[in-house]
Amino acid sequence: MGFVWHEPRKRTLSVEPRVTIGKKFISINPACIEKLFKGKEYVKVGYDEKSRKLILVPLNKGDKHGMKVIANVHSTQRYINAERVFKSIGFSLEAKGEFKCSWDEDNKGIIIDIEKDRTE
Repeated sequence: MGFVWHEPRKRTLSVEPRVTIGKKFISINPACIEKLFKGKEYVKVGYDEKSRKLILVPLNKGDKHGMKVIANVHSTQRYINAERVFKSIGFSLEAKGEFKCSWDEDNKGIIIDIEKDRTE
């Protein structure tokens, strides 16, 4: 018999690309990094207030709108320090939580629909 043991302090990872939005950060899960960032280390962040969609455009290297995606040695997530970003693009800080995300081929970025993509 081959038992699989429960590990109480081990978190399960989502295989679906997800982004978590907090008051001061955007956290990108490993599935999103692997499937949609494909090795890119910078990101450009935009927001469309009318449609309430946030976009993250992965970049190979920083440009004037690019920000470094931060890796933390104690986590599998990647982060963007986004407090100033949210203020500059007019993003509502009430839209916190975990969101599904998808690739937008037209804009070459990851789209997060704040109204429809929130996970429970």
